[in-house]
Amino acid sequence: MKRLLLWIVGLGGFLGALWLGWAFRAGNGVPIDLDLIWIRIPNLELWWLLLLAIGLGAGFVTLLFVFAWLRWQLLSRNYHKTIRRLEAELHQLRSLPLAGSEGTPFGESPGQDEEPVAVVAGRS
Repeated sequence: MKRLLLWIVGLGGFLGALWLGWAFRAGNGVPIDLDLIWIRIPNLELWWLLLLAIGLGAGFVTLLFVFAWLRWQLLSRNYHKTIRRLEAELHQLRSLPLAGSEGTPFGESPGQDEEPVAVVAGRS
């Protein structure tokens, strides 16, 4: 049922776009002379010119969005590389032994032969 509904909506959208295109062509079929800087194009139908302008504008905007997306992808990739490098460095620092604990067996505290120093609050 859902597939049939989607098919009907798609067919309706296609037929609507076809009708809009035909109405656009019929309403803008006036021939004009296009006078550019270097060339002159006589008897050009207005709908061709409008379609060309819309297409060029859409292409330009799409190109801008593609470049912005590529820039975002490159920045994101660089940030992820930096994050991975910093995480690896942090893991390496966590794996280092503590200062003064080299060579001591697990469970023993360094400097057991030294007598503990008692510090009373206010006196040294």
